[in-house]
Amino acid sequence: LQDTIAPLLKGYQAGLEIGDNDSACNCLLTRMYHLFFTGRALDSIQKELEATIQVMTQLKQDISKLQIINLLTTVKKLRGIEVEACDKILDSMLTTAASNGDFSLSSLVNVMKLEVFVFYQEWKEAVDLVRKAGNVRLFHSSTTTSVRYTFL
Repeated sequence: LQDTIAPLLKGYQAGLEIGDNDSACNCLLTRMYHLFFTGRALDSIQKELEATIQVMTQLKQDISKLQIINLLTTVKKLRGIEVEACDKILDSMLTTAASNGDFSLSSLVNVMKLEVFVFYQEWKEAVDLVRKAGNVRLFHSSTTTSVRYTFL
């Protein structure tokens, strides 16, 4: 994984140069996960993730941003840091989705929140979110996350 870090950064830069923001952000997202899994210091990863959220916001890459927020929440919890800022970003995205009637975005945000609850075995919060969010499986019918949450 360590050998993929530099090429993924180059892929991100190349995507930006040719105007392919989707591919650029996919490279950046993959790079962030690889940094996490290589065992790099969590404080270093946190700084990179926070910078990446700003980039994803500027490039309007909400789906990739959600995955980065999910990873940042995990890093902060592992470091024993309060995760309120991540929650505020996700809540802001839910508010935007509700005002636009964007069920896809709200479903995706809720599934990302579920990922963190389940990862930390916060079952009460997970069940409460499923009850509040409704049937997100309709949107995620072909994903593993829709199957993973059938038990809730």
